[in-house]
Amino acid sequence: MIGKTYTRQLLAFSWWQMTAGTAVISATAAFSPSLAKAQDEATSSDTAAARELAVEGLKLADAGQCAQAIDRLARAEKLRHSPIVLDRLGECQIEEGKIVEGTEDLRKLLREMLPANPSPNVLRARERAQIALNAAKPKIAILNISIQGAGENVTVSVDGQLVPNALHDRDRPTDPGEHDVDATAPGYIKESRHVTLGPGEKQSVILTLRQDPASAIVQSSNAAKPSEAGSSTTGASPPIQAGVPPAALSTRRASGPNRTVSYVLWVIGGAAVSAGSAFGVAALVEKKDLARQCPGNSCPASSRGALDSANRNATISTIFIGTGAASLAVGTLLFFTAGSNRTTEISSTSYRPHAWVGLGRVGIDGNF
Repeated sequence: MIGKTYTRQLLAFSWWQMTAGTAVISATAAFSPSLAKAQDEATSSDTAAARELAVEGLKLADAGQCAQAIDRLARAEKLRHSPIVLDRLGECQIEEGKIVEGTEDLRKLLREMLPANPSPNVLRARERAQIALNAAKPKIAILNISIQGAGENVTVSVDGQLVPNALHDRDRPTDPGEHDVDATAPGYIKESRHVTLGPGEKQSVILTLRQDPASAIVQSSNAAKPSEAGSSTTGASPPIQAGVPPAALSTRRASGPNRTVSYVLWVIGGAAVSAGSAFGVAALVEKKDLARQCPGNSCPASSRGALDSANRNATISTIFIGTGAASLAVGTLLFFTAGSNRTTEISSTSYRPHAWVGLGRVGIDGNF
């Protein structure tokens, strides 16, 4: 009933008051009649549009459709301020869960100075605003966001809205419900947290930012570029050693331990052990067959070939497995005894090692 009274009152409500800005325009109008006329037309158009929006918004609010009413009431209030519209806007915002925004609009209304002779509807709007504010304040939740692991240039947002740095590690009034908290900083991995706040609940969230390894690599690479660029722009040629042909000059570069020999020996050793195992299995199968053919370790003449084959396979297996084990042992020893970072020379005539394996022997030679 009160809302309908507001609607009827709004139709006759005067939307503008004399202010300092209006006084300046009126004074200017005395010198420029065309400018004053244009300003009056713009004011009348805004007032009519604001009135239509306010009437629609108040009707929707009276019908309990606050979600649709908020848009009309906010646009009407933006065009022309009205205590009646601002009160209903704050009430609808609170009803739709926007408690922080709604209470701030109600506080704005209650902070206004009353005119000398306020209308009854304006007084009732203030009374409703005070009642709604008192009921909504205990429902406001508190969210305290702390950031660890990063120093400056930290960006914090709640539901996509930026949180000022002054509110980091401070109690921040927040609407009850679900919220997404995000924290980012240059060179750090983004940290996110999903929180749920109950009415009047206070909750603290600690986000720990971890340095991004990829960013650290990029920074170190960029830091190395100036020195590289400086060396390339000097135009200085590398010194030429006396008595050494240019083609034979070697370039130096820092490298890690050279474990090529270890890898080659491991490959050879693995292959030898595998081959030896295959010959060993063949020898065992043949000996099992011979055990059935030679009772009491006495073999007939027909089994002589099988016996020689079994002995030959056993001998080859022993050689291969021994060679493979030696290669693996030497490769492992060289792997762990290889020198630390050192300067290697790369000449125009490079050393190309290759491995060889023979019966009971293994080695490496190369071309220089």
